Amino acid sequence: MDVRRSRWMRWFVGTCVIVVFATACTFGEDTANEDGGSTGSGEDGAVTLRMWAHRSKSFNQALRDAAAAYEAENPDVTIELETFAYDDYIQTLQTALPAGNEADILHMFGTWTCTYGDFLQPVPSDVVTLADAQERFYPGPLGGYVCDDTLYGLPQESNVEYGATLVNTTMADAAGTSTDGWATWDELVADAADVTEIQDGVITRAGYHFTAGDGLAHSFLSLILQAGGSFLNEDGTAFTFATPEGEAALTQLKEVVDAQALDPVLFNDESNWVGDCYFTELCAMGLVGPWAVADYAEDYPELVTNTVYAKLPPLESSEAFVADSGWGLTVSNTTPNADVAWDFARFAALDPEQATQWNLTSGTLPALIENAEGTARDELISAFPHFETWFEVLPNAQFVGQLPDRDKLYYDIIYNHGLAALRGDEAIPDALQAMETEANETFG
Repeated sequence: MDVRRSRWMRWFVGTCVIVVFATACTFGEDTANEDGGSTGSGEDGAVTLRMWAHRSKSFNQALRDAAAAYEAENPDVTIELETFAYDDYIQTLQTALPAGNEADILHMFGTWTCTYGDFLQPVPSDVVTLADAQERFYPGPLGGYVCDDTLYGLPQESNVEYGATLVNTTMADAAGTSTDGWATWDELVADAADVTEIQDGVITRAGYHFTAGDGLAHSFLSLILQAGGSFLNEDGTAFTFATPEGEAALTQLKEVVDAQALDPVLFNDESNWVGDCYFTELCAMGLVGPWAVADYAEDYPELVTNTVYAKLPPLESSEAFVADSGWGLTVSNTTPNADVAWDFARFAALDPEQATQWNLTSGTLPALIENAEGTARDELISAFPHFETWFEVLPNAQFVGQLPDRDKLYYDIIYNHGLAALRGDEAIPDALQAMETEANETFG
């Protein structure tokens, strides 16, 4: 399961068909040159920039709106958005960047950025310095864009998949369980068991679904931190999962299963995926980021009004949790119009008003610290009441770190062995050792 794959698949709505590898759905006339880069500047000073992004209704609309606002202030600039299905976007980046065929502006998932650092331009200091960026952005979203103390992009969202869980308030009220969070894991597990429904020995409604790829990986890694451990060694060159803290984390997650609040055979990435599970009322609580509510709101408006996010308890005293660096703007090092590309990135990501509009349209949490306060915060909560809890926990989000192969670690290694341990197919120490061995092989 790749980053939010279920989300992107829901958003694949047939506005264009990918016929061959790396074919893009283009919004606006495609004026790219044969090398795939910018059309450059004409004699009248006009500039046309191409921007690539993964295909997503709300994200694409937010990018189009930002481009239109920038074009209104800069009538000599045209920005053309081309989008790709998520998996095709990954493959296209992997092939186009080394070949120099990429667009001028690349909407990049922050945790990928350093993988492509050789093909991206550092952010010019007259746009923002690294020191200033560290003052303005939350560390979670900014971390992925910092490679060897050099800034390579500007984040637009705080990407969080842990820290709070969806709660169906109708189900919780009927069961007498909490809708505003828990002080301890014992309390969470007890409530999850109380709101679970079982018929003939089969769980028909899960109490707490955390076993999607993102949810399981972020739960496991976050609980290691909260137990006082680290999942990377001191210099970041090896994973450390087979530790007392790793065992404490996985053991805590298994307690949810042992309490019969979740069956990881029936509820996982392939069966009853957490978003579908929650919004079809097969789960009372579900661990998935706040983007999911915006995704499902059109189809399930009544359920959304009965949905809140409740803060998850710390494993011990620490409330720190891991987060990926979310989507943001990077610039190709082959573009002949880097100054214009970076000026657009500055406009879209650093201007508080424009950044707020991007979050409002995309249904995402702000990356800018100042937009989690004051008028911007009020606007976002007014549009998305379920955001309120997230504003409380955003300061606790820590960037997961520079990982050699993030998707393989999450979706092949932690997910497979974690699920096996939860199902009882692997002993917890064996699962942890297998995770550590396989994860360390990704360092090459």
